[in-house]
Amino acid sequence: MAPANTMRIPPLPLDEMDSEQRRLAKLGADTVVQVLARAPELMRASSALGGFLLAQGTVHPRVRELAILRVALRCQAPYEWANHVPAALGAGATETEIVALSDPDADWDSEDAAVLRAVDELCAEDVVSDPTWAALASAWDHAQILELLFLVGYYRMMAGFLNSAGVPVKPGQPRLGACGHPESAVPTPVGTRPGSGKTGVTGTWQLTFTHPAGSKELILDLTTADGTVRGSIHDTQLEVTVPIVSGTGEGGQLDFTAEVTDPARFDVHVTAIVDGDVLTGSVTIKGGGTFPVSGFRRD
Repeated sequence: MAPANTMRIPPLPLDEMDSEQRRLAKLGADTVVQVLARAPELMRASSALGGFLLAQGTVHPRVRELAILRVALRCQAPYEWANHVPAALGAGATETEIVALSDPDADWDSEDAAVLRAVDELCAEDVVSDPTWAALASAWDHAQILELLFLVGYYRMMAGFLNSAGVPVKPGQPRLGACGHPESAVPTPVGTRPGSGKTGVTGTWQLTFTHPAGSKELILDLTTADGTVRGSIHDTQLEVTVPIVSGTGEGGQLDFTAEVTDPARFDVHVTAIVDGDVLTGSVTIKGGGTFPVSGFRRD
């Protein structure tokens, strides 16, 4: 059965949402949050499990995202597919692997094959067969297998919600089974600006964090003492500032971790090189993948 072709539950307007709901909407999947905001307690409960599976689970992010995409295919859930292709790319899956999820004759290594068979069996029969269980158990511990079972169950539930509520795929997102590569996934050139004459990592930096689902503007404030870096990252869209909890900054090398707690809990790790007034590097979101970041010194 095809997904509903119209939205059956109108999204709650942003100006009618509370501050927590608005911040969640700005993280991504905004239409989903706006629809679920019609049932705030349900949204809070379901988001807790979803957040755990995405940010605190032990299944490797690449494997997790391939499993979610396979669920989306088996459930014919275009919105779920479109919103997890960028996460899969960021977690290390290749475009070839993502497209191969639709190919029944695709060749996978033994661990990937066992995971995808488990997804198929759960979606078709609500049980993992003995041979597939044995294959999973040969590579994973009990906690990881349990996590996979809950992951598949959670995203089957979400597929049913998304398809039935008629949540639409946004223009430019990949269609079901395809692997789009939006222009926003390409790092923005840093260009040129008058030099300040400053060196080292200390200062205020205006950065662009580039993600396939949409870029973010960040303000990075840094100080250093004896090679230790301190400071904060400010997300101008979410209007959230998070502290740097550990890291080093010496010469032109920068390496630090920041802990995000609002509106969701996850760690962010940044590695970068500073060349005068230009910073280039990468941001790794725990459970979410690695993406480019670049920008200029503001002062």
